[in-house]
Amino acid sequence: MNNLQAELVETIRSYIRTSPLNRLRDLDGSPFWDEPLVGFAVGDDPLFDHYKSVVAPEHQTPREVLSAFSSGVAYGPIAVVSWVLPIAEKTRQSNAQMSDGPSVRWNHTRFQGEECNDSLRRHVVHFLEKKGLVAIAPAISPTFRTLRGPHGLASTWSERHVAHAAGLGTFGLSDGLITAKGMAHRCGSVVVGVEWPASPRPYTDHHAYCLYYSQSACGECIDRCPAGAIGPDGHDKDRCQQHLTVTLAPWRERPGYSSPYLACGLCQAGVPCESCIPAGIDSNLNIL
Repeated sequence: MNNLQAELVETIRSYIRTSPLNRLRDLDGSPFWDEPLVGFAVGDDPLFDHYKSVVAPEHQTPREVLSAFSSGVAYGPIAVVSWVLPIAEKTRQSNAQMSDGPSVRWNHTRFQGEECNDSLRRHVVHFLEKKGLVAIAPAISPTFRTLRGPHGLASTWSERHVAHAAGLGTFGLSDGLITAKGMAHRCGSVVVGVEWPASPRPYTDHHAYCLYYSQSACGECIDRCPAGAIGPDGHDKDRCQQHLTVTLAPWRERPGYSSPYLACGLCQAGVPCESCIPAGIDSNLNIL
């Protein structure tokens, strides 16, 4: 990691420590997010091409992201900075106690907390532009969209898959990304036209940190899912989405639940991978 990367890591962490947007402003004013994890990937990493088959054919590579805004400019080296925002313990505990739908704290974290994440995306872009670099946050760019992929609902830029490429975690049975701080989190990233070294990726198996896949054990997220959307074969995105947008729709009338839809997250709380890589797995982590 070079000096500019180190400065960027501190910029991201400082923003989360100090931003007034990182507060449950309608509840007790406590933070949405704990200290972020940060990783880097090389923009031409073959994994990004692979995501066209495992996420959706329309999933963009970092080079495609910059090309969409280049006006014919051909970029040289490209890098990606990715971060994980771990959900605060009090919020995780509140959701672990739920059985049918999310706690109020969890729901506010999903929507108001994501406003903080979007602001961080813009902050990182501004930081890099001040350094004379071209930078794009794909998830808030005009080219971003959700779509129907081969495995259900998908998007043109999956923050979880980008974080996986940046060495920050592997996928669990529920499709969540298990990181050094667990799978209760949100992710973000920015593509930048620069040559930077990648963070170590201490895994070769994309399910390495999941007890169910790696040791044929656990499966607690199956029991935690009120929609029956998680099973031995993985995560049924359509059944999950039905639960969020239809079954839980009446919850929007409850005090504190005002949001476009409910954000369940029960599979991410009250499970062994909620806040860490489960005991018994040798993570061999080298994460910033």
